[in-house]
Amino acid sequence: MSDDPKTPKEESSSGSNPVREMFLLAALYLPLGFFLWFFAASLLMLPARLVSQFLLGLLHADIFERIFQADFYFEIQTAIAVPNPEGGEALLLTWDVNPMIYAWGMALLFGLTMATPMTVKRRLLQMLIGFSVVTLVTVWGVYWEVWKDLAFMWSQQFPAQVVPLVEASVYTPTMIALFYQLGYLMFPAVVPLATWILLNRRFIETEVVRHSG
Repeated sequence: MSDDPKTPKEESSSGSNPVREMFLLAALYLPLGFFLWFFAASLLMLPARLVSQFLLGLLHADIFERIFQADFYFEIQTAIAVPNPEGGEALLLTWDVNPMIYAWGMALLFGLTMATPMTVKRRLLQMLIGFSVVTLVTVWGVYWEVWKDLAFMWSQQFPAQVVPLVEASVYTPTMIALFYQLGYLMFPAVVPLATWILLNRRFIETEVVRHSG
């Protein structure tokens, strides 16, 4: 009776695959992550509002006054006086920005972190790091969306009031458009995933690479 040892590939295929199980768990955790993300949106967006307000006030104090938060929406309040369409005194230019379109990576990181095998302490630490990283992504998106609105929307509606301010800044329209597209199309998806990979490099090297053959 001869032995018929299995190759590592056959053993991995016949046994449980932790990588497959992890991504299945991540898919199951994602709906919960998006529910919690939306349910607690006003609280989760608070740090992004504070940092965005500080950044705009620090770099462009002559243009921006403050950011008011209503639920999870940011109301950008400026010092730019524009004509009142109903007549009378001029109005200060204000408009809303939705920061959630840059922050959905929080739900993605929640699903991946909950599905990755690790201790509770390490899981909480990774969630805190992930939240901080996505908050920075949100601040980037809000900052450049504000400038995109000034350069391409409000400058057309109120050219006499807005165009000189845009031209006096160090940002060109091309730069504004490029950084806005990065913040809208690339960073919300790429940065959270890259963060999870960097935080779990050992797991990826020992499990993902081992089962990829």
